[in-house]
Amino acid sequence: MTAGAFMSNRVSRWTLAYFACALLNFVLAQALMIGGWAYPARSLFAPDTFAAVHLITLGWLTLLMFGALLQFVPVISSQPLPSQKLALAALILLETGVLGMVAGFFALGAGAARFTHCLPLGGTLVALGALLSIINITIPLLRARPLPLPGRFVLAGFAFLLATLTLGLLFALALTVPALRTSLAPLLGAGIGMHALAGFGGWFTLTAIGVSYKLLPMFMLAPEERGAPGEAVFYLCVVGLAFAFGAGIAHLYRPTEALALAMNLGLVAAAVGLVFYLADVARIYRTRRRAVVELHNRVAVGAFVALAAAALIAAVLIASGTLAVHGGVLGFVVLFGWLSGLGLTQLYKIVPFLTWLGRFGSRLGRGPVPRVQDLVDERHAMHWFHIYFAAVAVGAIAGFAGQVMVWRGALAVTAAATLMLMLEYWRAWRGTYADRPRAPVTVPPKFFEGRS
Repeated sequence: MTAGAFMSNRVSRWTLAYFACALLNFVLAQALMIGGWAYPARSLFAPDTFAAVHLITLGWLTLLMFGALLQFVPVISSQPLPSQKLALAALILLETGVLGMVAGFFALGAGAARFTHCLPLGGTLVALGALLSIINITIPLLRARPLPLPGRFVLAGFAFLLATLTLGLLFALALTVPALRTSLAPLLGAGIGMHALAGFGGWFTLTAIGVSYKLLPMFMLAPEERGAPGEAVFYLCVVGLAFAFGAGIAHLYRPTEALALAMNLGLVAAAVGLVFYLADVARIYRTRRRAVVELHNRVAVGAFVALAAAALIAAVLIASGTLAVHGGVLGFVVLFGWLSGLGLTQLYKIVPFLTWLGRFGSRLGRGPVPRVQDLVDERHAMHWFHIYFAAVAVGAIAGFAGQVMVWRGALAVTAAATLMLMLEYWRAWRGTYADRPRAPVTVPPKFFEGRS
């Protein structure tokens, strides 16, 4: 992929602003969890916990996804975004809505009925911002012929995002409008699980798979065509999740053994799809043509390990009937290990890449310019990635062992690592390392050596 593919009207003006807001929301959510204002110090279903969770899911991960897609989709579709103004309007609506929802959850927990309407109002703003983003990003995808596999994953992710937002708005109405509480009562129980399935499994994971299917081959110079394995991942994950979600919603209102079986079969199909995906990721690493794997893709292995661990943990918890007991720990592994881990690692490449395009791309042919890799110092960042993933592992173990204080201590370490990585992103954006002499990066040959 050449720099020209990202330039001109295909460069998103607001991507870095999305990333900045997302990272600030992530740090704020971690601060709430460390300070004892949310899970694990509070109940998993406490309103304060929901405030922190939505700061992570909507404020951090959703803004991160949309920011990346604003830059990513024009590249895979070879079509420009319809409007940069829509991207800005969506960012304002999303961030304002997330803060409104957080205020509404805290008001709900404090019994401040006067301010609980911030919850449905904030949710409405988030839904409007998401719809603007979906429209702005879907139009280039629909114009692409044929639509590549990563784009199909993104569209499937959007469908699950709409389902997630719909359920979320219904929850908000049920919690704040007494007249609707009876009719929506089934959703307030097991419906939260369906909400999480559509969000974590559908919107986040399917979109992350689609983006990784483009970014990993592009930056490691591996073959982009995924062939039959990629198609198997798509159909198993998308159809399996859709089957599980549909059967799960129907089961809320008419619980039958047949619907429960259908839901479990869908989950099994999606799990098999994830196994195929991880095998395909390993194939991307093996067949790369880049001799030295850059730091962001080396440490991304931690995120893929977390995904495999999350799938295994989920299978064990479901089989043993202890999902309700340890569901919070499973969510922690998914949110912090898999999704946030992948996001933090890929930002380490995306931020300097966009910085290079914005500041140095136009100077090509007019004199010396730094390389993208000259905008970072991998030695400074490498240890913080290792510390982050190690802290996630310690936190998960402490969660299963019921050691809440140890878990909160691990969260403090993930927050510190996040802040230090944010400093590295800032240095890349400022060009702090651009003029420094660089030493060659050494990589353990046994683990990362490519194979033909």
